[in-house]
Amino acid sequence: MQAIFWLLNEQHQAPKHAANQHIDARLHYACVLTADLYRQKKKILVGVPDQDQAHVLDEWLWQFEADRFIPHNLPGEGPHYGTPVEINWQPSQQRRGCFVNTCQTIPDYLPKLKGVTEWHDFVPADDAGKALARERYKQLKQAGFQITTNPIPDSIV
Repeated sequence: MQAIFWLLNEQHQAPKHAANQHIDARLHYACVLTADLYRQKKKILVGVPDQDQAHVLDEWLWQFEADRFIPHNLPGEGPHYGTPVEINWQPSQQRRGCFVNTCQTIPDYLPKLKGVTEWHDFVPADDAGKALARERYKQLKQAGFQITTNPIPDSIV
């Protein structure tokens, strides 16, 4: 299992209109990365802390440019076998190869994830966000993940 921590810096910002919808740089780039993973034909579970955050991300994804459209659903929506991208605050019933974490902690359902071999997480630029990311890093390392860190590539900006 592989975990990739994406490093955000002060230049990484969500679009100006995102502030009205409570989308920060971490959430915006999680959606941008999800769009990139979708174009690679991967099945993705976007982990959110709660149902309210799931609805926020659901609405944000509908506002992406047409060339970055991501077929997605919340639990219980969409076709029987789901869309390629599911936004969920609990373990998915569908097998997903990629998990994109938007939570500040490791979700307690980590052991229940089906088929996840690729974990994506974010290290915010602020000190408090970095401290939380370090804790997630340690927990994933203890869970047996091979971990790398990468800057956000220009291709997903």
